[in-house]
Amino acid sequence: MPDISEKPYLIDGILQHYAWGGYSYLTALLGQGNPDRRPTAELWMGAHPKGPARVVGENETLDRIIAAAPADLLGEPVANRFDNKLPFLFKILDVRQMLSIQVHPDKKGAEEGFAREELNGPDRNAPNRNYHDSNHKPELGVALTDFYLLHGFKSMSAIMDMLRYIPGWEVLVPVLEESGVRGLYQHVMEASQETIDGLLQPLVNNLGPKLDSGRDYPSFWTHRAVEQYSQDGHHDRGIFSIYWLNIVHLRPGQGIFQDAGVPHAYLQGTCIELMANSDNCLRGGLTPKHIDVPELLKHINFDTITPEIIGPTEQGDEWRVFETPAPDFALSVAEPNEGQLQINTPDGPAILFLLEGALTGNPGENFDLNPTQRMAFLPAGLRLNFEVKGKTTIYRAAVGNAHKFYVPGGVGHHITDEF
Repeated sequence: MPDISEKPYLIDGILQHYAWGGYSYLTALLGQGNPDRRPTAELWMGAHPKGPARVVGENETLDRIIAAAPADLLGEPVANRFDNKLPFLFKILDVRQMLSIQVHPDKKGAEEGFAREELNGPDRNAPNRNYHDSNHKPELGVALTDFYLLHGFKSMSAIMDMLRYIPGWEVLVPVLEESGVRGLYQHVMEASQETIDGLLQPLVNNLGPKLDSGRDYPSFWTHRAVEQYSQDGHHDRGIFSIYWLNIVHLRPGQGIFQDAGVPHAYLQGTCIELMANSDNCLRGGLTPKHIDVPELLKHINFDTITPEIIGPTEQGDEWRVFETPAPDFALSVAEPNEGQLQINTPDGPAILFLLEGALTGNPGENFDLNPTQRMAFLPAGLRLNFEVKGKTTIYRAAVGNAHKFYVPGGVGHHITDEF
């Protein structure tokens, strides 16, 4: 184990090769080729045991470095608050094919679900496992390119309009009238495949031609869902969610927060994603993976949600922050052109990701960020000065306001000053 000292660590992130990933963005970002066109979906920069970052120049991973001296590297308040672990996971995503519709549990739900499955099974790595850890997973996504996603339920009246407009869906009107959005969603999630096919085939028959435009409309994504998931006349029930959830278009630099219980699905584009350090996911369709309908219904938020686009706000220095209520993480961005940039970590650790440009550290420190070395882990209590070379964009993932505890719940979340 290397000596622990008050110094920054250059790190290399871990690529995840999920089938929905793109072929060029992430490998080009890291200066790598991809002659075999292997899907490359995510770049992980953190200490999650599924893919901890590697520490440059040391035969170690970031999780082991932190575990050796958590109070020194995380700072005592963060180490105590988050069980001696880095509380966030920093990612870059390249979404070529749409991801599954999913919901993440709140902290209490994750703790209860994880304890139950640890006691009764299935095995932690089994494909039908819901809870891989005991943590919640609020998420912030910030677009690097035009980015499309589903986020939260539309209003009951907007969903009613869909039921009356789409051929064959009028039979669902009484369900919505009598049982609301929850009852309607539960109805299709629990229906037989034969019923689902009967409801979706008229929609598929009337989609019209596939176009390369129209990403703000459900029909565009339904074409993709049919291509990706429909087989032998059978359709994925996640297609209903394309019509009942909000379609959101983020421009580069815009963000959105996914709170506990909010149904969502990434559809296309590249983005930064910063989340609590968890891998818990309850799926609701557009996937061949495990779907546990009773567990999903326990945690999903059926409230009407008007998507809130987040932009970075000034802090009085070079950094602008994307405000969220999550205590686990905070994302900031700096875009200096030339001169000096100071990076401090007085209250907890940070991970830096250089998107463009270059930063040169103090002479003799051998700590530069540039297109061949974009990532670094900064322990708590550092004060670093960099020389900026040309137009530069750098993102900083850090711990959120650790003295605050937030009560999740989509539109209705609020913050208290108690743990």
